[in-house]
Amino acid sequence: MPKALTLDTASIEYAILPDHVKDDVPDRISVMLIQEENEYACFDYLAANEAIRRRVAKPVDEDCRVKMCEWCYQVVDFCKFRRETVGIGMSYLDRYMCSEVGKKALADRKEYQLVAMTCLYIAIKLHEPLEMETSLLADLSRGCYTEMEFANMEKRILEAIEWRVSGPTPLAFVLHYISFLPDTISTSVVEAIFDYSRYQTELAIADHYFVKTKPSVVGMAALLNALEGMDTNLIPERIQDRLVQVIILYTNMDIDEVEDIQMRLSNIILSLLDDMSTEKYRFLVQEESDEEDIDLSDDYDEGDVESDDETSDDEEDYEDGESSESSSSAESSSSSEEEQQRKRRSPAIKNRKSPTSVMRKSRSKSRSKK
Repeated sequence: MPKALTLDTASIEYAILPDHVKDDVPDRISVMLIQEENEYACFDYLAANEAIRRRVAKPVDEDCRVKMCEWCYQVVDFCKFRRETVGIGMSYLDRYMCSEVGKKALADRKEYQLVAMTCLYIAIKLHEPLEMETSLLADLSRGCYTEMEFANMEKRILEAIEWRVSGPTPLAFVLHYISFLPDTISTSVVEAIFDYSRYQTELAIADHYFVKTKPSVVGMAALLNALEGMDTNLIPERIQDRLVQVIILYTNMDIDEVEDIQMRLSNIILSLLDDMSTEKYRFLVQEESDEEDIDLSDDYDEGDVESDDETSDDEEDYEDGESSESSSSAESSSSSEEEQQRKRRSPAIKNRKSPTSVMRKSRSKSRSKK
């Protein structure tokens, strides 16, 4: 019988680096940049090995990678592991597929699935407080693979990636980037930025398009998208500009490349939303900084519409009974009506939800409709 996985229900996610680490952030970023440029670099192995994939009827494609990534997220969520562990495991997978040994799996979906499951197993073993038994993996595969097959594949993967198992992830760069924010910024604001950035990095991990993109660029694009969605009253533009300047100073990053990745991430997010949520999202990013925040959840829709109708009826009754109102009172009523219309377009947030939870809710709704 496989051992049951148990873990304290307390969250082990982190959004802010410890104080003793912040002093070393520039040096840590420098090392991470060297790692992603050399030992942990990847290329588009699907395009590079098109000849191998053409030999079989059902080769490994982008959809295969998406499905395995979703499966990995389901496993870590169930076990209450860090979701970044999936990013680490997918890094093992991509680098293995870039090797001479790994590219052979592009012609066999069953072997590719074995590789992906084993990569997650290695990531959990090295970066989580609990180890997943190979017998549990065999059970999760529903008998498709044996414990020995997982053990042999683990050895092959580690040899192919030359035992380099601690590379930088996009989320790791985000974590270091936001450490440059001044202490005057509220902790809740920093966590909200981290939360929205994290969701985007999770989307990037599942998309084969980002395999060849450096984690530092993906992390920067996710962070910039998160900052653009923040109210300037919470984080002023001058602080945002200063943060970007400091990051570029330490990374020497190509801002044009970052903007391309920003657009890609934004398009992915919009594709996951239904029509109504998409309009709300677009209105949010187009609003000026002095406008009120918008609740992206659908909870307020019906209730607000009903209350607005009731208000409108009350106004009509009032106008019928007080037809002798002065012109100044009419102007006041008109301005009041404009104010109500503005509030309908931009309702105040009563129970703010994290961007990640809102996006996931929208994604689940779109799937249920399909």
